[in-house]
Amino acid sequence: MPMSILKRTLLAVSFLALAGSGLAATPSRHDVLVAISVLEKNVTGQDAVDAAKTIVVYAQDSDDVMVDIGPGQLPWVSEEWGLDKARELECQSMLLAAFVAGNIRSQIKNSRTEDDTYSGWVFAIGAYNRLRAKGPFRSPSIEELSRMEADGTLLQHAKEVQSQENQEQQPAPQRTPLA
Repeated sequence: MPMSILKRTLLAVSFLALAGSGLAATPSRHDVLVAISVLEKNVTGQDAVDAAKTIVVYAQDSDDVMVDIGPGQLPWVSEEWGLDKARELECQSMLLAAFVAGNIRSQIKNSRTEDDTYSGWVFAIGAYNRLRAKGPFRSPSIEELSRMEADGTLLQHAKEVQSQENQEQQPAPQRTPLA
């Protein structure tokens, strides 16, 4: 039975959060930028796992960045890739960390605390290509994001997803009784 997207997202976030629980304090801006550069070069091995931990803990704990995580931002977490469960969760978690890395790198670079789904996706696409080079699997949603990036429509799609997420987070307007 397929796992719900919410459950898979929570599993991926929990995996990275638990993996990051060994860090004593919020990483510094310098620490997270170093971690991001590690993920740019390599998304497998212990260095990549340690970098992912640093990135996720920074995103969770720092007031300097804001990252929206939802099914619109992480469409791949609802997919099944035919890998063993541990490998699939590992790849999805690393892609989540890559999304967060690209998102917060943009915010740090631009000195703006504002979610940047587009930059997160671009980084995740690169990480996906590097993960696939290590062991074949296919994510239709990341390949679709990659196609949109190639044809110049990814930025607009990111804006639409962010707008939709913002609308869903707004409380419903209160109705006033007529009588």
